[in-house]
Amino acid sequence: MSDFFYAGIDIGGTTAKVGLVDNYGSIIEKTQVKTLKTGNWKKIIDDYVKPIEGWIKSGKNVVGIGLGGPGAFDKNKKMLVTCVNIPELKDAPIISYLEEKFNLPVMGDNDATCAAAGEHIFGAGKKYENFLFVTVGTGVGGGLILNNSVFRGRDGFAGEFGHMTIVPDGLLCSCGNRGCIESYASATAIINNIKTGIQRGTITTYGDVDLADIDARLIFTKAQAGDKDSINAVDNAAKHLGMIIGSVINLLNLDAVIIGGGVAQAGNYFIDRIKYYCEQTAWPSFMKGLPIISAQLLNDAGIFGAASLIIEAQSEKH
Repeated sequence: MSDFFYAGIDIGGTTAKVGLVDNYGSIIEKTQVKTLKTGNWKKIIDDYVKPIEGWIKSGKNVVGIGLGGPGAFDKNKKMLVTCVNIPELKDAPIISYLEEKFNLPVMGDNDATCAAAGEHIFGAGKKYENFLFVTVGTGVGGGLILNNSVFRGRDGFAGEFGHMTIVPDGLLCSCGNRGCIESYASATAIINNIKTGIQRGTITTYGDVDLADIDARLIFTKAQAGDKDSINAVDNAAKHLGMIIGSVINLLNLDAVIIGGGVAQAGNYFIDRIKYYCEQTAWPSFMKGLPIISAQLLNDAGIFGAASLIIEAQSEKH
């Protein structure tokens, strides 16, 4: 049993996953904490860290706390400067507050960047020095590992893969821009594609399924069973993703591409389609031998990723 541990907090829209990772890469404790409905950011954060306080009181030697948040994290200010789902956390001094509260190193970052770090240290990216991590779920996010380190850019915002423009003057995105990849390739986009077709009467293969019950899992199941409308919806998302990923491959000559998130859990069917369209965009010499693979950490990616921030910071000191 390891004698020291890293705490990871993965903040989602309605809950936070909180876990304790040992130095062998195993989660030994984990729980979920519902986000309090309050305007006070301190109360929200205090509730998130109650499990960590309990683990420390029980004698666990916690050496640091990592936090992944759903928004842009400014590495200089050490704050989430965007946080649409939990606006109370925007511009709140969370990191300095937790450092003072626990007297431990505390690191924070965007949740997708955390997941990329986690895959690099614990998951599918362990053997690659340069890879793109793409998470496809309700939205589309990303992270870059370059020269064995997380690439964060000047202020820490690098990796916003979901907000690269794929269609000029295209669909309006939640970020305010038009034509972002997120608007065409996320689970939300795939679901909207099917629902719009049903409402217009151009899709009739969903029978008596209530619109509210249509989710990505159902669409992928029907696509793999041969339903043409579902195949088209999934293929449309894969095409947009493959084109953008192929362009990034051309730019960076990567070692690998790793696909994570809820939609990616559909398995090889989706990833094979993404790879097909990558091959239509990236130069053949750049694609030769390039693995495009599923993430390994799946539902625990956020906890591993947040904890990885501490491991990464420690390794940089040595």
